Amino acid sequence: MSHQISQHGPATLISLEPWEWIPNSTLPVVLYREAFTAPDSGRLTDQVKKRLHTAGWGNQWIAGIYPYPHYHSNTHEVLVILEGHCTVELGGPEGHPVEVNAGDVLLLPAGTGHACYTKSSYRVLGAYPGGRSWDLITDAAEHRPPDDLPMPQHDPIGERGVMRKVWQRPVHSG
Repeated sequence: MSHQISQHGPATLISLEPWEWIPNSTLPVVLYREAFTAPDSGRLTDQVKKRLHTAGWGNQWIAGIYPYPHYHSNTHEVLVILEGHCTVELGGPEGHPVEVNAGDVLLLPAGTGHACYTKSSYRVLGAYPGGRSWDLITDAAEHRPPDDLPMPQHDPIGERGVMRKVWQRPVHSG
């Protein structure tokens, strides 16, 4: 699977090509390393929840990431690693693996395939702009292109984030 990686300020941008039934997006995945720091996972969780709430990212959950390829066609998603570490496979099977640790943030545009096959202990907080509900596309029979979504009003990590600068292109090509 083809992908491109570039750096934009504090963010690593990962651009993914479509893979079979996973459309991915013309918008890049945004990876912020060590965007959140706290002396323990309880304080980190509180810090992340408050920051995301302030930025308008709601419908929050804490769990792991599904261990099979999937995407959300109707919303963007932010994933914040709260404790431990894991490898998130971006784009689809045999896609681009990204190692993430506590405090790291993955910002996934709608249509981005992702899965986590890590067996070690880790916890993730997920949220969606405007508190949107998410769908779950897991195979070719359910495939649909990502919705043409508005730009989220605020970057989930705050003013130092680059999302509003780098997500200027349409969500999907015609």
